Amino acid sequence: MWGRRRGIDLVDTPETDVFFERLDRVTREQLLAMRAAWHSIPSREHEEAWAAVRAVGDRTGLSKEIGRVRNKALAWSSRGLNSVPFFHDDEAGWLQAKGEASEAIVDAALAVALGDRLDAGTRETLLGPWRRATEGLG
Repeated sequence: MWGRRRGIDLVDTPETDVFFERLDRVTREQLLAMRAAWHSIPSREHEEAWAAVRAVGDRTGLSKEIGRVRNKALAWSSRGLNSVPFFHDDEAGWLQAKGEASEAIVDAALAVALGDRLDAGTRETLLGPWRRATEGLG
C-alpha cells in the first residue's frame, strides 16, 4: 500500500526465531525447572514486570505485537507432540509440563522480543526462569 508505513513485527525477528528454535529443544525437566523458577519470583515482581511490558506497548504502539508474541508462546505451550522434532516417552507428562511452564515461556518470549525496550530489572524478571532452566542449551 502506498504511503503506509510498515510496522514492527516482534514475532518475526532473528532473536525470536532463535528463542522458539531453542524452545523446541527443551526437555520436560527443563520445563519443570522453568516453572519452579517462575514460581519462586514474588507475584509483585511479576505484576511490576507486566506493567512495564504494557507501558512499553502503550508508549511505542506495540501492544498488538506484544499480544502476537504472547499468543505464539501460548500456542507453543498447547501444541501436541507432532510439533516437536524429537520423541518424548511420556506424551501426557510432556504436554502437562509445557502447559505448566506456559507463564514462564510467555514471559521469556516477551523479554526476547522486546529486548532493550525493557529495563534490565524487568528483563531479568521475565527472562530469568528461562535462563536458569536452559543454561547450556545451544
